[in-house]
Amino acid sequence: MLDNAGITNTTTQLQIVGSRPLGEGANIVLNAWCLCCALVGTYYADALGRRATAIISTSLLTVFLFVVGALTKVYGTSTNKSGIYGTVAAIFLFQGAYSFGWTPLLYLYPPEVLSYPIRANGMGVFTFFLNGVALLCVFSFPFALDSMGWKTYMMNGAWDVLEVGVIWAYWVETKGKTLEEIDEVFEGVKHSNVPDLEDVLQGKVDLGDSLAFEVSPTDRIEVTPGK
Repeated sequence: MLDNAGITNTTTQLQIVGSRPLGEGANIVLNAWCLCCALVGTYYADALGRRATAIISTSLLTVFLFVVGALTKVYGTSTNKSGIYGTVAAIFLFQGAYSFGWTPLLYLYPPEVLSYPIRANGMGVFTFFLNGVALLCVFSFPFALDSMGWKTYMMNGAWDVLEVGVIWAYWVETKGKTLEEIDEVFEGVKHSNVPDLEDVLQGKVDLGDSLAFEVSPTDRIEVTPGK
């Protein structure tokens, strides 16, 4: 990506991203930046909600991806340092926007929306396809950049616009809900008498009273050995 941005000097690339050129290995500075953004996103996924965080993150990364494409087209082969480092800044903003939302949500949202009987298998299938797509992108993206250059960013940005629409239309908000409440949202039936989380937090339900049960002093409880 730095090569396309106009930074071809290996020493300069090392100063920016760490031990190897961007996209080819361990990027110390970039990874540290992404870690900070992911930690902030983890907090806001709970404060703003999963759906809102995903919309904000995807919208921002889409804008920054278009900016990267535009700057790469204009300054990719130039010697204008301001334009080149502006492209690098846009790359960092794009990665930060992605890390803000998708890094925490990829492992937070799927387990919530998968019901108990299929949660383990569903997460296995999800992880398989996630890693498969990531592997495909790692190997195909360099070829796309070589053949299409800055247009690759525009193509990906256009796809991300569709993603924002899908999230807006179809994602279900799970903020502040127990797994039982989420099941009720999807299936229309709550498979438990556990009180709603918001009611407990707002003091509308006494958790101790709702889970307690009375046994009459005259009742006998027989315990059969081995059962």
